[in-house]
Amino acid sequence: MFRNLAVEEALAHALSTGLQTQSTLRVWSNPRAVVVGRFQEISNEVDLRQCNLNDVAIARRFTGGGTVFHDEATLNLTIAKRLGQSTANLSFQEGYLCLVSEAINDLGIRSSTSRNSILFDGRKLCGAAAAVGPHFALWHCSILVGTDTGMLERVLAPSKSAVKSRFVHSRWQQVTTLRQALSKPISIEKVTASIEKKLEAKMGIRLRPGQLGQEEEQLSQALYESKYYVNKWNLEGNRGFGTG
Repeated sequence: MFRNLAVEEALAHALSTGLQTQSTLRVWSNPRAVVVGRFQEISNEVDLRQCNLNDVAIARRFTGGGTVFHDEATLNLTIAKRLGQSTANLSFQEGYLCLVSEAINDLGIRSSTSRNSILFDGRKLCGAAAAVGPHFALWHCSILVGTDTGMLERVLAPSKSAVKSRFVHSRWQQVTTLRQALSKPISIEKVTASIEKKLEAKMGIRLRPGQLGQEEEQLSQALYESKYYVNKWNLEGNRGFGTG
């Protein structure tokens, strides 16, 4: 789980430094975990007692935005590209969010976008965040395909109340899953296929399987060991980890 977050930052670094020049679509999942945004305060977002009772890990990503809950029925999608590459007239964040919403709608529902979220019947179905740096842009989202929403509401309970803080605070929204919206089972593989098909059609590209390069593997391992597996980063973020 922590390794997945390390890979995200390694992709951004590789694009920033020119080790990688091709755009990447990454599809991944985590075991049960709460993942907070880079600039968030854990105590404002997470019910630590519930996390301990239910064996839910706490992690921090390198992008901003709000807190999300992951489990193995949550589909995580990352698009990383080097700045300056053509995006077929898609704006960076709004374009990708709309693209994923359209792909979800192709499965048989009518979703809409709002800020960095995809909603169905006023309930949050997907949340997104992004990071832009020297020569790179990275966008990722978490789609609640069959996510345990009961567990989500327990471990993110503090987000239901307003908290005054200098830290970024999540906006609480009621949630739903794609399976609930469709009123039938649907696999993560089918959702992934719909998104890949939409991405190819919208951007005029052909996706092909790939893997991390040697430098990306080494960097992700180094980040995992020195940062993402370290409690100080996950629990305190920039406050306890220098500049992060």
